[in-house]
Amino acid sequence: MDAKEIPFDEMASGLGISENKLQALIDGRTRIDGKLASALSENLGSTPRFWLARDKTYVEELSRLAPNSGDVSQWIRSLPIRSMRKYGWIDANRGEDAIKTSVLRFFGCENLLSWNAKYSSGVGAVAFRTSFALEANELATLVWLRAGERQAHQFDLPDYDRQAFIDLLPRLRRLSAFKHPKIFLPRLIEACRAVGVAVTTARAPEGCRASGASWKLSSKHPIIHLSFRHLSEDHFWFTFFHEAAHVVLHEEEHIDVDGTNPSLETNSAKEDEADEFAQHLLVSADALNELKRNPAPKRILAAARHLGVTAGIIVGQLEKADVLAPGRLSRMKHRYKWANDAFVPESV
Repeated sequence: MDAKEIPFDEMASGLGISENKLQALIDGRTRIDGKLASALSENLGSTPRFWLARDKTYVEELSRLAPNSGDVSQWIRSLPIRSMRKYGWIDANRGEDAIKTSVLRFFGCENLLSWNAKYSSGVGAVAFRTSFALEANELATLVWLRAGERQAHQFDLPDYDRQAFIDLLPRLRRLSAFKHPKIFLPRLIEACRAVGVAVTTARAPEGCRASGASWKLSSKHPIIHLSFRHLSEDHFWFTFFHEAAHVVLHEEEHIDVDGTNPSLETNSAKEDEADEFAQHLLVSADALNELKRNPAPKRILAAARHLGVTAGIIVGQLEKADVLAPGRLSRMKHRYKWANDAFVPESV
């Protein structure tokens, strides 16, 4: 770029990526795939094969320079081992070697070198695009993301049909009428699977504050991963449609963490777009405006029947719009609790 005197914004435009992604590329925090290699070849010269080879060499060097065995203890201490045992994701065995083997099996890696190489891309790229030296809460988020990826790999997914997914979304809100996650979740998963979208859920391990995430699997299928973090129906359904918005509108990886967004490629404007998309799917603007004038419980119940959603979802949207004080009508919401299943909660 410097040699050719190409401005930063023009370079991003020429590559067909966001400026945030270009910065991540320059910083060594993102991988070069076939599409990006072709774009680099067209804009900077050489061949796509040259750029892919540079990427491969870089990752190999990261692996070679990965922490030695003396740092295994620190790596283990940074992981949410207690939660991973509790949820059945790793063995209950004690001892550093046994824990390391079990954790590597969970991540699908043979050793720490392959773990480091693998998680400089893929799911690891979603988790803040860093490599081995992740902070504890970031590693906990990576564990949660991997729990979703492991489920998604078991799905028999047809080719992703974006338009079919868009057409499906308004119908999915009617699943909120089912109170129990063990009833509505299989229906939600299957409906999305049929159009090539993987929907997965898992309880967030200690240190992970994520409520939802979306990214592309290695097969290029979109995945929407949900944590039921706030254990209420309004938050769950809003998070699902918010992530669905990122899938159909932005096609970029994204993580929601307690009202904040650490994803490097999603700006506040896109967050607002996703919020608006989700809100309109759950409660139309006209219905919401009517209820803003008089949010009485009877009117909320009538609107819920008309819209085909639950009263609790409408209460959540009225709270989000600052029409209702949090907790005022919380009795109208369906709530969940975690029991023995670390993937699907029970209804309270």
